[in-house]
Amino acid sequence: MEILTIEQIKAEYPNEWVLIGNPELDDEETLGSIVDKLVQGIVLLHSKDKRELAYKAKEVRKGYESIACIYTGIFPKNRKYWL
Repeated sequence: MEILTIEQIKAEYPNEWVLIGNPELDDEETLGSIVDKLVQGIVLLHSKDKRELAYKAKEVRKGYESIACIYTGIFPKNRKYWL
């Protein structure tokens, strides 16, 4: 599988949830959004639906040391999120 930069990932999968294998981060020690720190990685899955990624993630993550899930779009300011 091909390693893509964050710019390539955002361009190829706009407004989608993307599961990235072996993500390379700019500075892992600094607090902040993983999207801001992500340099490159291997796209394992992508979808408009985050739940779909969650269900399929277990199948595709085998063989990768770490994974990250990012959204390549912009979140609406008035949207509420549950943790």
